[in-house]
Amino acid sequence: MAEPVPRTRLRTRFKPVRLKLSSDLSKRPLERMSLHDQLVAKVREMIVDGELEAGAALPERMLCETFGVSRTPLREAFKILASEGLIELRSHRTPVITPINRDEIANIFDIMVALDGVAGARAAALATDDDIARLNAMHDRLVQLHRDASRAAYFRLNQEIHLEITRLAANPSLLNIWTTMHANIFRARAVANYDAQRWKESVKEHEAFMALLGARDVGGFAAALSSHTRKTGDAVLATLQTAVAGSS
Repeated sequence: MAEPVPRTRLRTRFKPVRLKLSSDLSKRPLERMSLHDQLVAKVREMIVDGELEAGAALPERMLCETFGVSRTPLREAFKILASEGLIELRSHRTPVITPINRDEIANIFDIMVALDGVAGARAAALATDDDIARLNAMHDRLVQLHRDASRAAYFRLNQEIHLEITRLAANPSLLNIWTTMHANIFRARAVANYDAQRWKESVKEHEAFMALLGARDVGGFAAALSSHTRKTGDAVLATLQTAVAGSS
């Protein structure tokens, strides 16, 4: 009986210089995630953190050499990132980082403020003690990530908390609309955390609306959640306006 052929272990060859990365992403362990998840997480983080700028090209050959992968998993990762609104896939052309349209973002935030008000009221009315305990545990981790200045991890968990609140509203139509709208402001929402003062204020707002949820204050929770989204939107739009002014 022939001996089994040993599998060749994939090596991730990451070259920070080629992508001009400012953070030390190359030293983070990747073995616990699938190759597909690694690629999505890496490129997403680089976009959200501003290491790959809006309008920048994503040449497949260079990225394949950088990450030590073939084009197939990279293209699958691109599809996920495109669904999140982070990149634009162009037929027979190199994908690019999606530009941020300030006017479009402003319009979407107006909708999100209203959606969070509705979701907050329903979630507070329907949430069980276990639901609230789970959200409190997520919130505690969020506060710790802020203390640790773990911006990328904080941003991801922050989005998970908002998504979980919307799920607790138990309205599939609301969840579908919210998810679609949120995908369109995913990257723009991250820029608000680049301002240290706004980041600190955001954490305090989370603490305030979580306290209202724990007190079963339906109206107060809904209003606080909606207000938080409005303030986040204002911070995002102010940052985008500053960026436009600086480039002109």
